[in-house]
Amino acid sequence: MKTKGLDEFRVPRWEELPSVPQYLDQVLLLVDEWLGPFLSHDGKQVITRTMVNNYVKLRFLPPPVNRRYDRLAIASLFVIAILKPVYTIEEIAYLIKLSLGHSERREAYNQFCEYVEEAVLCAFNRTAMEKEKNPGDPRQVLWNACNAFACQLYVRKIYLQEALSGNEEEEK
Repeated sequence: MKTKGLDEFRVPRWEELPSVPQYLDQVLLLVDEWLGPFLSHDGKQVITRTMVNNYVKLRFLPPPVNRRYDRLAIASLFVIAILKPVYTIEEIAYLIKLSLGHSERREAYNQFCEYVEEAVLCAFNRTAMEKEKNPGDPRQVLWNACNAFACQLYVRKIYLQEALSGNEEEEK
């Protein structure tokens, strides 16, 4: 899978997600198309069929209806895929629930997309995200979660990826 520059990092907004429920294979392909160039390691899938089945079984993801996943499930998988390198699934589920408790689905998801894109841009430009004006707002937690992801991605892409690929070259 071709790696894109992180200045191209973008998450689909609610309106860009399929409005018609999708089969799991379609959902996995969609997540990989959007996030794979940034989050995939060694060409592996960002989210696997087994992961999704476990998330449903553990009730972290709404179950499919007639084997198809709705827009909320797809949006949740994007959030999970982005945050799973930094947080446990239990923590991610809590963050999703917290966000949905204070905003409607579309607004909560689109806010997450904006935060994570801004965080990545700031991390790679070595600038800081502007703090939220209302620190008592529970969405402040989401803002910080996006910063944590961006910092982890920065370290992986700038320092670890090159260092670890250098080790592989030496072993050959």
